[in-house]
Amino acid sequence: MAFWLNGAYREDSTAIDIADRGFLLGDGVFETILLSGGLPAFLSAHLARMRAGAEALGIEAKIDEAAIAGALAELARRNEAQEGFASARLTLTRGVGPRGLVVAKGVAKPTLLATADAYAPPDGAEALRFIVSRQRRNELSAASRWKTLNYLDNILARAQATEAGADDALMLNSAGRIACASAANIFLIRGESVTTPPVSEGALPGIVRAVLLENAGAAGVEMREAPVEAKDLDGAALFVTNSLVGLRPAALRGGAPDGEAQVLKRLQSCYGEAMKRDLEGRAGQ
Repeated sequence: MAFWLNGAYREDSTAIDIADRGFLLGDGVFETILLSGGLPAFLSAHLARMRAGAEALGIEAKIDEAAIAGALAELARRNEAQEGFASARLTLTRGVGPRGLVVAKGVAKPTLLATADAYAPPDGAEALRFIVSRQRRNELSAASRWKTLNYLDNILARAQATEAGADDALMLNSAGRIACASAANIFLIRGESVTTPPVSEGALPGIVRAVLLENAGAAGVEMREAPVEAKDLDGAALFVTNSLVGLRPAALRGGAPDGEAQVLKRLQSCYGEAMKRDLEGRAGQ
């Protein structure tokens, strides 16, 4: 599979230096991006989040949107994923540095890796089965506010879900409130109102989440950010979001989701229209 590493297209599997801090320490950030016909959806928002995450971690890197858009389109072509959908990933690390936790400013040269391959979106109608994980989300940690390479808690939560025969797990924060799923944001529907935990509760500032918060009103849906207690899940219809699956209904412990299907359909349509506008804008660049 072809990939793009620090501005060059490559195919060798030994391209990452064994002293890279992303590999050794999880010292970096990443983005997962949906491509449609070789065009990256919401690329500007993804790169804005990556830049903010890199700044928070003190990683000094040039993230050129035009260059990355071109690289993703070329990778889709080289990897025979330019028709339909593809899944792309951008990984930015602090780069190669000396042994130890601290690296002096300017010593490490950042590593930027891009990959893209064909992706078949799942059937969005079937509800994902969830459990509540014993793994906690530290809402006070920088790792909860940015898409860092430190994903151990999420990995363990997903493994627990798999062992329980579920698709994914909801993660509580240190206060015992709902933060997010292992790889998605969580939303509760009650009537015409939708609630999602705020970033201060440990929720990742998701790209789809931001699109819904901005556009839900146009679909006639009241959407708000508010703390969510575990007991609030009782009797509420649930759905989750991320950049690859879009919006998917969810149910706890394998039970069928409660009503409010029309609200979810309106939000799915709203999100689809927002993506269409974004892709059309990029195609015209």
